[in-house]
Amino acid sequence: MGMTFDELFNTTFEFRSCRLETFEKGLVEVKTVVDPGNTNLYGFAHGGYLFTLCDNAAGLLAYSLGYFAMSQQSSISFISSAREDEELLIRAECVHDGRSSKVCEVSVYGEKGKTVVKGLFTLFPVKKVEDEVL
Repeated sequence: MGMTFDELFNTTFEFRSCRLETFEKGLVEVKTVVDPGNTNLYGFAHGGYLFTLCDNAAGLLAYSLGYFAMSQQSSISFISSAREDEELLIRAECVHDGRSSKVCEVSVYGEKGKTVVKGLFTLFPVKKVEDEVL
């Protein structure tokens, strides 16, 4: 038995506090707020948390292209910090939609549009999304 898209989206822990803003083929945008449980000792968003958001957004992007996928390679640059309670926009865009790989660029933007993170993710498509998953 398949899952609805909402069930699939809400089963991922990192997305439970997120709002899906845009979901179309090749483009995904998600918003969230940095909560205290995802900060480092200095009150900034933890790098591992930001990476996880990017990695999951990349997987969601592959889903928008009709595939379940696993990260094969990734590179990420932390450009500026995000503070506790700051709203973030995670934007994933398809750069390459191949048969054996999907490449996407993921950006995290903080308040006033500042760039927090830029990442490039290469995904390996594992299987096509089945018709019963809506």
